[in-house]
Amino acid sequence: MIYTISDNAFKEFNMLAGELLSYIKVKKICGDIEKIDIKYISEDSRNIKEGTAFICIEGSRVDGHLFVEGAKKNGAGLFIASKDIADKAGDIPVVYVKDTLKVMALLSNVLYGKPDEKLFMVGITGTNGKTTTSYLINHIFETMNLKTGLIGTIHHKIGKKIIPTKNTTPVSATLQGLLEEMAAEKCDACVMEVSSHALALDRVIGCDFDCAVFTNLSHEHLDLHKTMGNYAHTKELLFTQLGHNLKNGKLKTAVLNIDDKYSEEYKAHTPAEVITYGIDDKTADFYADKIFFDDWKMRFDLHFLGDVYKVETNLVGLFNVYNVLAAICTAFAKGIAVRDAIEALKSFSGVSGRMETVHTDKNYKIIIDFAHTPDGLMKVLETLNKVPHNRIITLIGHSGGNRDSSMRPDLGRIALENSDEVVFTADNPRNESVEHIVEGLVSDCAKTNYTVIEDRKEAIEYAFGIAGENDIVLLAGKGAEPYQVIGDEYLPYSEIETVKEILGRI
Repeated sequence: MIYTISDNAFKEFNMLAGELLSYIKVKKICGDIEKIDIKYISEDSRNIKEGTAFICIEGSRVDGHLFVEGAKKNGAGLFIASKDIADKAGDIPVVYVKDTLKVMALLSNVLYGKPDEKLFMVGITGTNGKTTTSYLINHIFETMNLKTGLIGTIHHKIGKKIIPTKNTTPVSATLQGLLEEMAAEKCDACVMEVSSHALALDRVIGCDFDCAVFTNLSHEHLDLHKTMGNYAHTKELLFTQLGHNLKNGKLKTAVLNIDDKYSEEYKAHTPAEVITYGIDDKTADFYADKIFFDDWKMRFDLHFLGDVYKVETNLVGLFNVYNVLAAICTAFAKGIAVRDAIEALKSFSGVSGRMETVHTDKNYKIIIDFAHTPDGLMKVLETLNKVPHNRIITLIGHSGGNRDSSMRPDLGRIALENSDEVVFTADNPRNESVEHIVEGLVSDCAKTNYTVIEDRKEAIEYAFGIAGENDIVLLAGKGAEPYQVIGDEYLPYSEIETVKEILGRI
């Protein structure tokens, strides 16, 4: 499903084009905009209503300038472009700007009444841990009777309303509409996952964050960023864009994982107050030690300002210690007492598709996790190898098409070296064959403890069939994604429902 403003019925606004455009620098205006009333902003020519300003976005695969005639037919009242569209626009006014992505973000923020100013805005970025950290923060806030909005990988949320999504961070026009609805629903806070794509494509320009959180950085998305240096600098934008100004009379906060080397760079380049957390570096403002987990629960000591707090959670794994620390730091930045945040976390049951245990009457344990990067998979397997078990059977694939294939050798080697058996299968193969994807996964490891079954459902059934007493079956890579991309189609798919269906037959 394509997620758009019209799908979610964002209410219309009214602003004269001249007033709206006064917020940006324009290169040229062709036509009379004096009486043009703007009610909506959209980059999708299929989602045009009367009074829509159509923004022509030149993307990597689709150029919006080619869809001007369709947008005109559907009722666009104004075009904003970076290339000449005079032959297509007809008598509809055209505003020419240098960067339509930035302009769409800024104008959307203005048109929707600068909703970020009415919310405590939390942005979370990093390679792994964004989703779990966002849910932990959201849980603490809700436990403290704050009404929240959530924007992220699994879904978006406005109070109790759940909205399906395909992108971790939606395009700016949609994002600002969501924030406006949160403000209209009297939400106190918005907790948002901010992907590197969102930062690179200016989706969060115009969002005035109160708190920016960094989880970690490891190999991912080099198809877009090309180098780790570029990837790190893109993530850094969230912290440099915090700005020097107070928001609602309070300092903004950067929450940084001090154990990750990139935090030093982010700390040096953010104007915000910095709060650090970690495990290895005891100079962190919040640090954890005496970490212990058993029976799929975890306890550790939290040190802050000379005090020691006992933390208990239903999560396991060192990576989740970091996620919990980041959430407590964010709660502290919001003004929530550390003891209250810790108490709230006791009732947190976990996140769908993130180290999710499937409860069955089988003699083996089933874990569903989104781990799809070398670092993420390594952390999950390290955790599973520390809990009592007989064998670990890992099922995994990798996204095909134009995704970052350079991580495949590491991903496959980690699976093979840290599992007793591996089942390679389809993730989101797109237009690439599973056979070719698996060739990359096994290219850097001589171990042969694997089986290839292309159909994911058949692969899961096979994994359950070979599982024995006290084994752990890890289903990695899909988590709670509601689809599988095969060819150019997004096909409905649920890992948990597939598992339940198979268990019902065996």
